[in-house]
Amino acid sequence: MKVKIPKSITVNLAEETGWHIGDGSMNFYKNQGKLKGTYQLRGHIEDDRDHYLSRIKPLFKEIYGCDLSLRAMPSTRVFGFQIWNDELVNFKHKIGLPLGKKTDVFIPSIFLESNQLKKAVIRGIFDTDGGIYLEKKNKKLYPRMEIRTISLKLAEQLVQTFGELGLRATMYSELFNSEFNRQRTHVISIRGEEMFHLFIKEIQPENKKHLLKYASFLNSKSF
Repeated sequence: MKVKIPKSITVNLAEETGWHIGDGSMNFYKNQGKLKGTYQLRGHIEDDRDHYLSRIKPLFKEIYGCDLSLRAMPSTRVFGFQIWNDELVNFKHKIGLPLGKKTDVFIPSIFLESNQLKKAVIRGIFDTDGGIYLEKKNKKLYPRMEIRTISLKLAEQLVQTFGELGLRATMYSELFNSEFNRQRTHVISIRGEEMFHLFIKEIQPENKKHLLKYASFLNSKSF
Protein backbone atom coordinates (compact mmCIF):
# COMPACT_ATOMS: atom_id res chain seq x y z
CA MET A 1 0.00 0.00 0.00
CA LYS A 2 1.32 3.44 -0.94
CA VAL A 3 1.36 6.22 1.64
CA LYS A 4 2.25 9.90 1.60
CA ILE A 5 4.59 10.97 4.37
CA PRO A 6 3.56 14.12 6.30
CA LYS A 7 5.82 17.11 5.80
CA SER A 8 4.83 18.95 8.96
CA ILE A 9 3.78 18.29 12.55
CA THR A 10 0.02 18.76 12.87
CA VAL A 11 -2.65 18.21 15.50
CA ASN A 12 -4.00 15.28 13.46
CA LEU A 13 -0.57 13.68 13.31
CA ALA A 14 -0.25 14.12 17.08
CA GLU A 15 -3.57 12.33 17.65
CA GLU A 16 -2.60 9.54 15.23
CA THR A 17 0.72 9.15 17.06
CA GLY A 18 -1.29 8.77 20.26
CA TRP A 19 -3.20 5.90 18.63
CA HIS A 20 0.11 4.22 17.88
CA ILE A 21 1.32 4.65 21.46
CA GLY A 22 -1.92 3.10 22.67
CA ASP A 23 -2.76 0.34 20.18
CA GLY A 24 -0.03 0.27 17.54
CA SER A 25 3.10 -1.72 16.85
CA MET A 26 5.64 -1.91 14.04
CA ASN A 27 8.83 -3.65 13.01
CA PHE A 28 10.72 -5.06 10.03
CA TYR A 29 10.01 -8.68 9.17
CA LYS A 30 11.04 -11.05 6.42
CA ASN A 31 8.52 -11.07 3.58
CA GLN A 32 9.29 -13.04 0.42
CA GLY A 33 12.96 -13.18 1.38
CA LYS A 34 13.32 -9.45 2.12
CA LEU A 35 13.00 -7.35 5.23
CA LYS A 36 9.87 -5.23 4.98
CA GLY A 37 8.30 -2.76 7.37
CA THR A 38 4.89 -3.60 8.79
CA TYR A 39 2.64 -1.39 10.86
CA GLN A 40 -0.51 -2.50 12.65
CA LEU A 41 -3.17 -0.86 14.79
CA ARG A 42 -5.72 -2.99 16.58
CA GLY A 43 -8.39 -2.33 19.20
CA HIS A 44 -11.16 -4.27 20.88
CA ILE A 45 -13.38 -6.10 18.40
CA GLU A 46 -16.57 -4.60 19.83
CA ASP A 47 -15.77 -1.60 22.05
CA ASP A 48 -13.46 0.13 19.55
CA ARG A 49 -15.04 -0.84 16.23
CA ASP A 50 -16.99 2.41 15.84
CA HIS A 51 -13.92 4.51 16.67
CA TYR A 52 -11.89 2.74 14.00
CA LEU A 53 -14.62 3.21 11.40
CA SER A 54 -15.70 6.76 12.19
CA ARG A 55 -12.43 8.39 13.35
CA ILE A 56 -9.32 6.35 12.63
CA LYS A 57 -10.09 5.35 9.02
CA PRO A 58 -10.92 8.87 7.71
CA LEU A 59 -8.18 10.66 9.67
CA PHE A 60 -5.56 8.11 8.61
CA LYS A 61 -6.54 8.77 4.98
CA GLU A 62 -6.24 12.52 5.53
CA ILE A 63 -2.76 12.18 7.05
CA TYR A 64 -1.27 9.41 4.88
CA GLY A 65 -3.48 9.42 1.77
CA CYS A 66 -4.46 5.76 1.88
CA ASP A 67 -7.71 3.84 2.36
CA LEU A 68 -7.49 1.39 5.23
CA SER A 69 -8.93 -2.08 4.94
CA LEU A 70 -10.32 -2.69 8.42
CA ARG A 71 -11.25 -6.16 9.55
CA ALA A 72 -12.31 -8.10 12.61
CA MET A 73 -10.11 -10.89 13.94
CA PRO A 74 -12.42 -13.02 16.12
CA SER A 75 -9.69 -15.42 17.23
CA THR A 76 -7.84 -12.61 19.01
CA ARG A 77 -10.90 -10.42 19.67
CA VAL A 78 -9.43 -7.38 17.90
CA PHE A 79 -10.48 -5.02 15.10
CA GLY A 80 -8.04 -3.01 13.00
CA PHE A 81 -5.56 -3.16 10.17
CA GLN A 82 -2.03 -3.99 9.06
CA ILE A 83 0.09 -2.22 6.43
CA TRP A 84 3.32 -3.37 4.79
CA ASN A 85 5.24 -0.16 4.04
CA ASP A 86 8.89 0.67 4.71
CA GLU A 87 8.40 4.43 4.39
CA LEU A 88 5.66 4.54 7.01
CA VAL A 89 7.65 2.50 9.53
CA ASN A 90 10.82 4.52 8.91
CA PHE A 91 8.90 7.79 9.34
CA LYS A 92 7.34 6.72 12.62
CA HIS A 93 10.64 5.38 13.91
CA LYS A 94 12.41 8.61 12.91
CA ILE A 95 10.06 10.76 15.00
CA GLY A 96 10.74 8.60 18.06
CA LEU A 97 8.43 5.56 18.07
CA PRO A 98 10.06 2.19 18.84
CA LEU A 99 10.35 -0.92 16.70
CA GLY A 100 9.15 -4.15 18.25
CA LYS A 101 7.97 -4.22 21.87
CA LYS A 102 6.77 -0.93 23.36
CA THR A 103 8.33 -1.51 26.79
CA ASP A 104 9.94 1.93 26.71
CA VAL A 105 7.54 3.78 24.40
CA PHE A 106 7.17 7.50 25.09
CA ILE A 107 5.61 10.62 23.60
CA PRO A 108 8.12 12.10 21.11
CA SER A 109 9.22 15.58 22.19
CA ILE A 110 7.91 17.20 18.99
CA PHE A 111 4.37 16.53 20.23
CA LEU A 112 4.98 18.27 23.54
CA GLU A 113 5.90 21.66 22.11
CA SER A 114 2.42 23.21 22.48
CA ASN A 115 -0.68 22.58 24.55
CA GLN A 116 -2.64 21.89 21.36
CA LEU A 117 -0.28 19.07 20.39
CA LYS A 118 -0.18 17.74 23.97
CA LYS A 119 -3.96 17.49 24.08
CA ALA A 120 -4.12 15.78 20.69
CA VAL A 121 -1.53 13.11 21.46
CA ILE A 122 -3.16 12.40 24.83
CA ARG A 123 -6.54 12.19 23.08
CA GLY A 124 -5.10 9.54 20.78
CA ILE A 125 -3.62 7.57 23.68
CA PHE A 126 -6.78 7.77 25.76
CA ASP A 127 -9.12 6.87 22.87
CA THR A 128 -7.18 3.67 22.20
CA ASP A 129 -5.80 2.70 25.60
CA GLY A 130 -7.78 4.61 28.22
CA GLY A 131 -10.86 3.90 30.26
CA ILE A 132 -13.57 5.71 32.21
CA TYR A 133 -14.95 4.05 35.33
CA LEU A 134 -18.03 5.18 37.26
CA GLU A 135 -18.00 3.90 40.85
CA LYS A 136 -20.88 4.15 43.29
CA LYS A 137 -19.87 6.23 46.32
CA ASN A 138 -22.29 7.69 48.82
CA LYS A 139 -25.21 6.97 46.49
CA LYS A 140 -23.53 8.92 43.69
CA LEU A 141 -21.35 8.02 40.72
CA TYR A 142 -17.68 8.86 41.23
CA PRO A 143 -15.69 9.12 37.96
CA ARG A 144 -12.18 7.83 37.38
CA MET A 145 -10.17 8.01 34.17
CA GLU A 146 -7.22 5.66 33.68
CA ILE A 147 -4.44 4.93 31.22
CA ARG A 148 -2.34 1.80 31.78
CA THR A 149 1.12 1.27 30.32
CA ILE A 150 4.17 -0.93 30.88
CA SER A 151 6.41 2.04 29.99
CA LEU A 152 7.55 3.96 33.08
CA LYS A 153 8.80 6.82 30.89
CA LEU A 154 5.39 7.22 29.24
CA ALA A 155 3.62 7.06 32.61
CA GLU A 156 5.85 9.82 34.03
CA GLN A 157 5.35 11.91 30.88
CA LEU A 158 1.58 11.61 31.16
CA VAL A 159 1.50 12.67 34.81
CA GLN A 160 3.68 15.69 34.03
CA THR A 161 1.75 16.65 30.89
CA PHE A 162 -1.62 16.33 32.60
CA GLY A 163 -0.31 18.67 35.30
CA GLU A 164 0.79 21.19 32.68
CA LEU A 165 -2.76 21.11 31.30
CA GLY A 166 -4.29 21.72 34.73
CA LEU A 167 -5.38 18.12 35.29
CA ARG A 168 -4.46 16.47 38.62
CA ALA A 169 -3.14 12.98 37.92
CA THR A 170 -1.59 10.32 40.12
CA MET A 171 0.40 7.21 39.25
CA TYR A 172 0.76 3.84 40.90
CA SER A 173 2.14 0.48 39.78
CA GLU A 174 0.68 -3.01 39.78
CA LEU A 175 2.67 -6.23 39.48
CA PHE A 176 0.69 -8.88 37.66
CA ASN A 177 1.64 -12.45 38.42
CA SER A 178 0.48 -15.46 36.50
CA GLU A 179 1.95 -18.73 35.35
CA PHE A 180 2.94 -17.27 31.99
CA ASN A 181 3.47 -13.55 32.55
CA ARG A 182 5.01 -11.23 35.11
CA GLN A 183 4.70 -7.63 34.07
CA ARG A 184 4.64 -4.37 36.01
CA THR A 185 1.96 -2.01 34.79
CA HIS A 186 1.85 1.70 35.58
CA VAL A 187 -1.59 3.21 36.07
CA ILE A 188 -2.19 6.93 35.52
CA SER A 189 -5.41 8.02 37.19
CA ILE A 190 -7.50 11.21 37.19
CA ARG A 191 -10.35 11.24 39.69
CA GLY A 192 -13.37 13.24 40.72
CA GLU A 193 -16.18 15.21 39.10
CA GLU A 194 -14.27 18.48 38.69
CA MET A 195 -11.38 16.81 36.89
CA PHE A 196 -13.78 14.65 34.84
CA HIS A 197 -15.50 17.70 33.35
CA LEU A 198 -12.17 19.44 32.76
CA PHE A 199 -10.68 16.32 31.16
CA ILE A 200 -13.55 16.03 28.68
CA LYS A 201 -13.37 19.76 27.92
CA GLU A 202 -9.59 19.89 27.40
CA ILE A 203 -8.77 16.48 25.89
CA GLN A 204 -12.02 16.09 23.90
CA PRO A 205 -12.07 12.29 23.45
CA GLU A 206 -13.44 11.03 20.13
CA ASN A 207 -14.08 7.39 21.00
CA LYS A 208 -17.84 6.95 21.37
CA LYS A 209 -17.46 4.54 24.31
CA HIS A 210 -15.91 7.37 26.36
CA LEU A 211 -18.56 9.87 25.31
CA LEU A 212 -21.32 7.44 26.27
CA LYS A 213 -19.76 7.04 29.73
CA TYR A 214 -19.67 10.82 30.11
CA ALA A 215 -23.30 11.09 29.00
CA SER A 216 -24.23 8.38 31.52
CA PHE A 217 -22.54 10.38 34.27
CA LEU A 218 -24.34 13.58 33.26
CA ASN A 219 -27.67 11.74 33.22
CA SER A 220 -27.04 10.42 36.72
CA LYS A 221 -26.59 14.02 37.92
CA SER A 222 -29.99 15.07 36.56
CA PHE A 223 -31.94 12.83 38.94
